[in-house]
Amino acid sequence: MKKLLCIKVLFLITYTLSYAKTITVCPDCKISSIKKALQIAENGDTILIKKGIYKEGNIVVKKSVKLIGEGYPVIDGQKKYEVITVKANNVVVKSLVIQNSGKSDIEDLAGIKFFKTKNCRIEDCILRNNFWGIYFAASKNGVIKNNKVFGPAKLEYLKSAFGTRIETNFGNGIHLWHCKNMLVESNHVKNHRDGIYFEFVKNSTIINNISEKNLRYGLHFMFSHKDNYINNIFRNNGAGVAVMYTKFVYMANNRFEYNWGMASYGLLLKEIYDSYIYHNVIYKNTTGIFADNTNRTVIKENDFLENGWALRIWGNSQNNIFKHNNFIANTFNVATNSFENPNTYTENYWSDYKGYDLNGDGIGDVPYRPVSLFGYFTENYPLSLVLTRSFFIYLLDYTERNFPMIIPSKLMDKRPLMRRYEWSR
Repeated sequence: MKKLLCIKVLFLITYTLSYAKTITVCPDCKISSIKKALQIAENGDTILIKKGIYKEGNIVVKKSVKLIGEGYPVIDGQKKYEVITVKANNVVVKSLVIQNSGKSDIEDLAGIKFFKTKNCRIEDCILRNNFWGIYFAASKNGVIKNNKVFGPAKLEYLKSAFGTRIETNFGNGIHLWHCKNMLVESNHVKNHRDGIYFEFVKNSTIINNISEKNLRYGLHFMFSHKDNYINNIFRNNGAGVAVMYTKFVYMANNRFEYNWGMASYGLLLKEIYDSYIYHNVIYKNTTGIFADNTNRTVIKENDFLENGWALRIWGNSQNNIFKHNNFIANTFNVATNSFENPNTYTENYWSDYKGYDLNGDGIGDVPYRPVSLFGYFTENYPLSLVLTRSFFIYLLDYTERNFPMIIPSKLMDKRPLMRRYEWSR
C-alpha cells in the first residue's frame, strides 16, 4: 500500500513538472501585466518578468509559482499599497526590485508579505523605501536570502520638533511573526525601525547578515526560543541586539559595534534563560552587554573591546558563567546593582589587571575585582562621569580594590589570565 502511494506521488510530481510553463511579462509583450500572468498561471509555472517598471497596485499571489526577474524589474507600490502579498505555498520570488509600499497606522503594509505559507523563498531582491520590508506571518520553512532591504528611516528624518525620534513612523526591515524553521541568510538591512525582528519564532537561524543604521535595534527577539544567530554584523544602530523573554538561544561569531547612545547596547538580554554567547566581538558600544534577569547562560570566549561599560549585570541575573573572555580597554569592565555575586567569573583576561604570576602558569596569583568604586558611583550618580580618568578617581579605585568596603567583594575572578585568551576569529 505504501509503495503504491509513493508511486502515485512520484507520478503527480513528474506530471506537474512536465507540464509547467514559463509565462513572460514585459511592457511590450502580449502579456504586459503581472496580475494577468497570475490569472492564467497554474501551480508550478514560472512568471518571467522582464526589465521595466510595473505599477499594478497590490499584487496577490495565490498559486504556487515562481516570480523571477530579468534585469531587475521594478515593482512599485506608488506609496499606496502593499506591493506583493503571497498566500500560497512553495512560492519563489527572485531578482526583483520591490519599492514604495503604502504606509498605514492600522495595517502592516509591506514591500512583500507572506501570510500562512510553507516553503516560500525570497532571494536576490532589492527592497527600498517600504514601510515594512519583508514580512512573514504564521509561516514555516521559509528562506530569506541575499536581499538588500533599505528603508526610509534616515537619520535626518528621525526627529520631531521636540527632538525625539519617531519610531512608529517606520516598520521593520525583515519581520517574522509566529514562524518556525526559517532561514535568514546573507541579507543587508538598514534604515528601518528594527533591522530584523523575531516574535514567537522557533527553531530558526539568522546567519551572515549585516544590519546597520536602524533606528532601534539591529536585531530584536521577543518570545522566540531555540533560535541561532551566527556570524552577523550589527553596527551603528540605536542598539545592537535585544533578546527578550526567550530560552535556548545560540549567539556566536557576531560583531556588535559602534552602537552608541544614552540607552544603547551591543547586546541587551532581558528575561533570558539557558542560552550560549560564544566567540563574539563586542566593540565600541556604550554598553557591551546589559543583562537583566538573565539566568543559566554561558558567556564564553568573547572579546569586549573599548566599550563604555563592557558588562552591566543586575543582581536578578543568576547562575551565569563568564569564562575565557577578553576585557580590553573598556572604561568600566563590570557594573552591577548588587553586593552579592550569584554568577561565576573565571579565567578571563582583564587588561587593567595589576597582579602577578609567581609560578608561571598563566593564572594571576591575586584575584581580580572587576567592579570599580568609580563604576559603582556612576551607576548611582551618573553626573560623576565628568571625573572619568582623573588621578583622584584612580587613587580611590586602587584603594577600594585592595581594601573593598563599598564594591561587591564577592564579585571577583579568582583565576584571572595573565595574557589575552586566543580563540579562533
